Amino acid sequence: YYGYEGYKNIIIRNGTFDSDDKGASSLVRFAHASNVEISNVVFKNTTDVHHLLTFAACENVRIKDCQFRDMEITQSLSRFNCEAVQIDILKDGYFSYPAQDGTPTKNVTVTGCIFENVPRGLGTHSAIAGYYFDNMVFKNNVFKNIESYAIRVVNYINSTISDNIITDSGSGISCGTITNTGLGNFFAPLKGTSVRSNMNVNISRNKISLKSNGDGDTAFGIRLLGADIKGFRDKDGNPLTADCRISGVRVENNTVTGAVTHTSLNAIHIIGAKGSAYGSKSNVSIRSNKVDFGYAGKISNTVYGIKIENSEKIYISGNSIRDVKAVIHSCVTADKSSELYFEKNSFSGAKSFGVKLQNIKKATVASNDISNTKSNGIYVLKGCTGVTVKSNKIKSCSGYGIDINEGQADNISSNSIYACKKYSIYLTGKARVKTVSSNYICGGKNTGIYLNKTASATTITKNTIDLVSKNADAIGINDKSSVTNITSNKINGKAKKDSKKLKVKCRYGIRINSASCKIKKIAGNTVNQCENTGIYIAKAKTKAVVSKNTVNKSRYGIRYLKSKAKLSKNTLKSCSKAKTKVIEKNLLRIKTEEKTFL
Repeated sequence: YYGYEGYKNIIIRNGTFDSDDKGASSLVRFAHASNVEISNVVFKNTTDVHHLLTFAACENVRIKDCQFRDMEITQSLSRFNCEAVQIDILKDGYFSYPAQDGTPTKNVTVTGCIFENVPRGLGTHSAIAGYYFDNMVFKNNVFKNIESYAIRVVNYINSTISDNIITDSGSGISCGTITNTGLGNFFAPLKGTSVRSNMNVNISRNKISLKSNGDGDTAFGIRLLGADIKGFRDKDGNPLTADCRISGVRVENNTVTGAVTHTSLNAIHIIGAKGSAYGSKSNVSIRSNKVDFGYAGKISNTVYGIKIENSEKIYISGNSIRDVKAVIHSCVTADKSSELYFEKNSFSGAKSFGVKLQNIKKATVASNDISNTKSNGIYVLKGCTGVTVKSNKIKSCSGYGIDINEGQADNISSNSIYACKKYSIYLTGKARVKTVSSNYICGGKNTGIYLNKTASATTITKNTIDLVSKNADAIGINDKSSVTNITSNKINGKAKKDSKKLKVKCRYGIRINSASCKIKKIAGNTVNQCENTGIYIAKAKTKAVVSKNTVNKSRYGIRYLKSKAKLSKNTLKSCSKAKTKVIEKNLLRIKTEEKTFL
């Protein structure tokens, strides 16, 4: 038989398949069939039988209200390729029904079924490049005590996986265009075909609770898996020439929970995905999912909320990752990817970082709510370029609020950063940032905006900084770091809001202590109530224009040492400790007092 022209119009209703067979491929299987209905049937009690029910090269299949349970696998040969319900390919050596013509299965619905005490639940582990399982619907099923994957789909198009309840499973749902990163059981086309760029798969409203993964693989709640496989060979040694990065998948409104015992776990894992556009119009989207892990033993450093690798044009929005016991290392980590957009997510309680980016070419982190991380709120590392960090709310992080460490950012703007234990905005190493603007910083226990080592920023402007440590700076430029313009910032040694219980003052308003600083302009800034000095310039070799600044109620007004500065039209009020002379309304320290200060 070829295609779907074998067996037709088959109905199996009610009853039980209770097996004492051992070592069979499948308890029941179909190939080259069409119009098959199986409803209210129990399949159970097998030993070393690979599958309870198998379909290959079939169309119009309906499986409803069935039970699949109690599969015992004593052999190690393929225990984690043993799906209770397998949807397979027809290829010589992998399925004995002739003809092995590669006909894909399509139009399959599995609803209202229970899968319990089986190695894997439902899906596919073999595939042929360019041959697609079409119009597959897995909905309203229950999975209990699954050792490996609950659902695994490969090369599915126009399909839906929704409203399933997965409890105590090693992993949840895997959706891929390849079988695995090693391309096991993945084959070159049997005849000329093309690879789709849009899978059109929806994974939504599933509730997933994880347990320890028995097969030793990296566990996950939901995984998207693809790769550019040009130049690789399949299991038979045939060349593969396709770009099989996964596209056209929506992961929405799912919940991932569980007591973490894994050595490696990702709630949502994206590998080798390629979306259609940068931002909200991308056809690879991760939206409105919830992640909340508990603790059940030794905490691993490799637990992540959302992990992204080798992907581009991914949109991540409205997700909530909450971890009150600090099990998750990072709420988000991304590596070797490009054009990622994180928007309106809530990230709380990570063991380390809220959002961690490395080797990323273009990314936007915008309007996210990040709180109570044990390290940095947002962490941008080496290899990152074109990053925008804007309009985020970052609160009570034990590390830095925003840390640009060796990476490059276009702008850091309009963020609200409150009560972080280290610097609120920190640029270090070879970090390069064009603009730091319109941020609100309050209640930190160290410097508000700090540059050190060889970090640089072009412009620091229109930021409001309320109340940092009495031993720190509101804006500090140190070591060999540099900034070109510092303009129109508002610095208050005593905060006006969000800080009624905090009484300390910052030591310096604006302090430049770098011989490498290429400062050109310090203008239009307002500095109130600093313990020591409003504006302090030391070592900078460029001739900065210091103009139209206002310093109120600081011990000293404007001071500079071993620097060239042109001062004009500055206003200083109530700087009572300074012995000063007036030049164009400036209050300056005299040279002898500079020596005393140093």
